[in-house]
Amino acid sequence: MDWKGVNVVPAEAWLLPDWCPFHPGRMWCHARMVYLPMGYLFGVKFVYDKAETDLLIGQLRSELYVEEDYGSIDWDGTRHNIAEIDNYSEVSEVLLASHN
Repeated sequence: MDWKGVNVVPAEAWLLPDWCPFHPGRMWCHARMVYLPMGYLFGVKFVYDKAETDLLIGQLRSELYVEEDYGSIDWDGTRHNIAEIDNYSEVSEVLLASHN
C-alpha cells in the first residue's frame, strides 16, 4: 500500500511530557504497541525497494486488490474510508433505524 493512503501517524506525540492527557504512553497497551512502530515507519516512509519485482508481493497484490489493478488505485481517496461492513455498532444501527 502506498503511504498516500495511510492516515497521519505523528511520532512527535511521543515527545510530549508524560503528564499530558493524550500522551501515547497513556493509550491502551495494544494501541501503544502499534502506534510506536507505525509512527516510526510513517516518519521514515519505509518502502520495500524490490516490491515491483518481488514475485510474492505481486501475488499478494493480485489477491488483495481484486476489484481494481494495484497501479490504478487512488491512494488519497482511501484515507478515512471504512467499509460499511466494518462500520457496525449498536449505536449506528439505532441511528440508521430511526432515519428509515
